[in-house]
Amino acid sequence: MLRGMTLRAPGNKAKMTGREREALLESLMLEEPELTFTARGNPDPRLLRLVDFLARQAARDCYAEEVQMMKRRRKRTS
Repeated sequence: MLRGMTLRAPGNKAKMTGREREALLESLMLEEPELTFTARGNPDPRLLRLVDFLARQAARDCYAEEVQMMKRRRKRTS
């Protein structure tokens, strides 16, 4: 759990205390083994889900940027 840990605002540059860091690391520990990276064969399904998640996020970001560019272009030609 995150006992005794203070949540910080994203812009807060204060350093995390040792106790806060340990609590955070402990909360991230999973009961599953580490991800395995294999060149071929049977890849770890968690790794595949991570790749899928990152690819979808990148596609959404790219699409949003393209939409913004199109809006800017329309404003210039009007």
